[in-house]
Amino acid sequence: MDLTTPNRFSTDAREVAAVTDCLTKWYAANEPVRHLWAVQEGGSLIAIFITLEPTSDGDDALPVWFAKGHQWVNELGVLTRCEVQLELLGSNYERPDIPAEATIAELSWRDPWISE
Repeated sequence: MDLTTPNRFSTDAREVAAVTDCLTKWYAANEPVRHLWAVQEGGSLIAIFITLEPTSDGDDALPVWFAKGHQWVNELGVLTRCEVQLELLGSNYERPDIPAEATIAELSWRDPWISE
């Protein structure tokens, strides 16, 4: 399931670094997000893949996704000033199939024992 919000993206190194900083701060502020990968998908699109902490009463992350998904897309679009496509990965061990050169951020310090 993915969600999208429109804006823009620049390839300027300072702006990419600023976007990475915004994503890092957003990740730190959103504890249910266990892993985050951000990828430049094209001229105006950043694809952000996340895995979520399962709910305390089971192994299902969908309740958090349904409750927060649209809010997170809006927050990320405002913070990064980019078009954002947010996608939930099905497992905490699933990794998106993305080229390393397109990766803007890869964050997973909540699970330090899982190698990146």
